[in-house]
Parts: sequence; C-alpha cells; structure tokens
Amino acid sequence: MGPFDSDDLVLLGTGPVAAVHAGGTAGVRGGFALKVYPGPLDPRARSDLEAEVGLLAGLGPQAPVLAVDDVAELSDGRCALRMELCARSLSELVGTSGPFPVADALALGSVVATALAAAHSAGLVHGGVSPGNVLFRSSGEPVLADFGVTLRREFPSETGAVAYQAPETLRLDVRDERADLYGLGAVLHFALSGTPPHPGRPGESVDERLLRVLSSDVPPLDRTDLPPGLVRLLASLLARNPDARPPDAATVAAMIDALRGPVPAEPEFDDFGGAPAGTSVPGPSDTVTVSPSRQRPPAKAAPRGRNRRANRTANRTRTPHAAVAVGGVVVLATLAVALLVLQPDRLPGHEKAEPAPVPVAVFTPTRSAPGTAPARIELDDPVDRGDYVELSWRSSEPLDFAVEIAALGKRSDAIVVGEVSGYRLRVDPSRPYCFRIQGASDAGVVESEAKPIRNATCHG
Repeated sequence: MGPFDSDDLVLLGTGPVAAVHAGGTAGVRGGFALKVYPGPLDPRARSDLEAEVGLLAGLGPQAPVLAVDDVAELSDGRCALRMELCARSLSELVGTSGPFPVADALALGSVVATALAAAHSAGLVHGGVSPGNVLFRSSGEPVLADFGVTLRREFPSETGAVAYQAPETLRLDVRDERADLYGLGAVLHFALSGTPPHPGRPGESVDERLLRVLSSDVPPLDRTDLPPGLVRLLASLLARNPDARPPDAATVAAMIDALRGPVPAEPEFDDFGGAPAGTSVPGPSDTVTVSPSRQRPPAKAAPRGRNRRANRTANRTRTPHAAVAVGGVVVLATLAVALLVLQPDRLPGHEKAEPAPVPVAVFTPTRSAPGTAPARIELDDPVDRGDYVELSWRSSEPLDFAVEIAALGKRSDAIVVGEVSGYRLRVDPSRPYCFRIQGASDAGVVESEAKPIRNATCHG
C-alpha cells in the first residue's frame, strides 16, 4: 500500500491501543477506514497477522465479518489496517438510541454468532468481541470486525479490558473460542441493557472491579420482557467457568434462531390481490439486516437488533426517495414507483367497486431527456436466498444507480447504491417482492425491467 496523505484522513476516534482514521465517507464509493497501531511489527508478527487476514478473507461472502483489505506500514514504521468504512458501532448506536428491543437484540446476536461460527470453523479466533467491534454499514447491515489475536498480543491494552473480556482472559490472557462466546454474551447483554455484564460502581477502583469480575456471577438483567430461554442463554454465555458455556458458536446461533421463532407461514391470498386482513408487510425500514426499532425496553416495574467482499454494495445510503446527483443537478427520483397499496374499492371514483386482484407493484417509467439515446439497464433474475436477495445488473454506459423494492401491500422503497453492479438486501422470507434498477446520467433517468421473486406480478 502506498503512503497516505494525512490531509485526506479524518480522525474518527482513539481507543486503548489504536487510532481510527476515515478516508472518504461511509456508504460512498472509495470510503475506507485506516486503523493505525502505535508501533511496527517484527517479521514474525507480520507473518502471523497476514495469516489471520488470509483466513478472514477465506470465510466466503456470506459470513457477516469485516475483512481487512490491506496491511500497511506507514512512513514512520507504524502498522495500519485498511478496511471498509462503516457508519457506526453498536456502542455508538446504543449510546444514542438506547437498548434494543428483544427481537432486534436476538437478530443481532444471531449475526455475531454466525460470524464467530464461520471464523472458528476456519481456525480463526476473534480474541476480543465487544460492542466496539460490532459495526453497522450505512445500509444497516451489522458485521463483526477486528478478528485475530496477533495485534492484541503485540499491542496489549492497559485500560478498558475489564468490561467485556472473559474471566480467563483477564486472569491468564486466554483467548480462544470459549472466550469469544463470553464476548458474544457480553454483546447481547450490552444490546439489551446499555451496560457491560459487570458495570463499574461509583468509587470502585480497577483492581476492585477486576476482583468482582473474577469472583462473582453476572447479575441477571432487570428486564421483564426477556424470554426464559434468553435469560438462560445469557447466563450460560457469561458463565465464569468456560466449561459451563455452550459448546460452540454454531450451537449458540441455532439456540438464538430457536428463540426468534419459526418464519410465519405465508398467508392465503388470490393472485397477490392485496394484503390479507390482519397481516402486515415489511416496509422500507425492514429491508436492512438489523434496523433496531426505537422502542425502549419496559420500565423495571412494568409488565411486560465477511469475507473480503468483491463488491461492497451493501454499504450504501438508504433514502425513502432516491436523490441522485447527475452533472451537478440533483434528480429527485421518487422514481414514480406507484405501488398500489389501496384496494380497488378505496381508489377515488371506485368506492363501491368489487374487489379485484392487485399486482404487487406497478412501475411508472421515468423517461430520458428528449433527443438523447437512452442507456440500457438489464437486471438479472433476482437470487432468492430466503431472508435476503442478491441483485445484479449490467448497463450500456456508466450510471448512478438506485434499487427500487416493492413488497405486497406497501409503498415502494428506493436505495441509492451509486456506481455498482450488484446489491444484496434483507427481505421478509414470507413475502413476494418486485425489484427494478434505475440509473441516472446527464441524459436523464432510465430503468430496467421489473423482476419478481416468489411469483409476484410486476408491471413496468
């Protein structure tokens, strides 16, 4: 990696060991984070680090981990890691918005457990799972970052270690799969409470807190909406004895998925003729992996949220209406995606009409500027993976793209993705969808043919 111009980097924050700088903007093409450590690595440590980076890169695109794009040596010899720039961390999200509802915490826990299971199966230990390295892309997709023990060994932290580390790590510096499970439990505890498992007490010294962590069990969370199974899972993950924890991360992921419950059965409806009574359909806010709602947990006395990706398209800005900058002009692409969310008997002038089938989406084309040859966009058939969909497309010329998503019974959503040729997004496994790609250039805005999944009917 070549030298960095300090004028192009912005300091995001300084931790107990490393400083993180930003180059560009999260969600914008070319944006990156540079994590700078306080000194150089010797050849052995450099080799160990590169081996860990290689294992991380080999996990495959489905693993929700943040890959390291490059290991750099700065001009003054300091070690630095370059990686994708994410929007914020779990620490920041909970700090500004409060603890998660149970459903969102379980969804987040499933992601972290899945990331650890993939890494452990490849022989890679995280070594320091905490809310600070659970990151969110600007799309809302969570990923687990900062894998590996080499840098933790070379640059040990003097402060802040008590909050989320396992007792055996604090006592003997043991960093293994079972210690990672304690970190997973600590992350879940923080997501649900806003505090670490053993929060500091007024006037308590670091040594006193350390002794308390080593000698006492984690108190149960003071929330009345936690399912008994989740209470038991937290207690086992945060057990002082590593042997009392679950056997592995894959088991924890399965346990969390069981707590989340089965996917609801698809309701009966005729030819996608509107949403059946009593059902709800995910709207735009449900298209990201974890988009924690801003409900607060109940009051205490009340009854009772990777591998190196060849294409980092998930890190893009979501907006209800796409705003695409073209030649210095902002094109407000409400995209004229007229989703028919009303039943025919509610449409103006048809108040008493008999019900009729309603398609999932009707897309109204947006035309290119007069006198110009429109670009062409070809959207491939969407790849339905159950709870997410993979989209890919081609265009006859460079364009700024937006993805349109339409679900039965809801208005469409538009996500600006920039100059990319693919996108992956979360969907409700039980709902039909339509997708379309719009592209903007100086000549205007053009669109692809709409493509369905799950036998949806799309027009446009």
